[in-house]
Amino acid sequence: MIKVYSIPDCSWCKKVKTYLTSKNVDFTDINVEDDPEGRQELMSLSPELQIPLVNINGNIVVGFNKEKLDEYLQL
Repeated sequence: MIKVYSIPDCSWCKKVKTYLTSKNVDFTDINVEDDPEGRQELMSLSPELQIPLVNINGNIVVGFNKEKLDEYLQL
């Protein structure tokens, strides 16, 4: 399962989601601005509250890091 923790006005969040979509990767977008449970999940994964944060089956990628995304998605 792939989750993207993001907020609507974040350009890097949009880049991550666009990239994943371009690779035909299904993901769940969690808007941590409006979703208190999602925000709690994010805080448990990264105490610094950095976004975007992508959780790929327990592998965490902070920011838009194509190399790590590709590695964890085996692209």
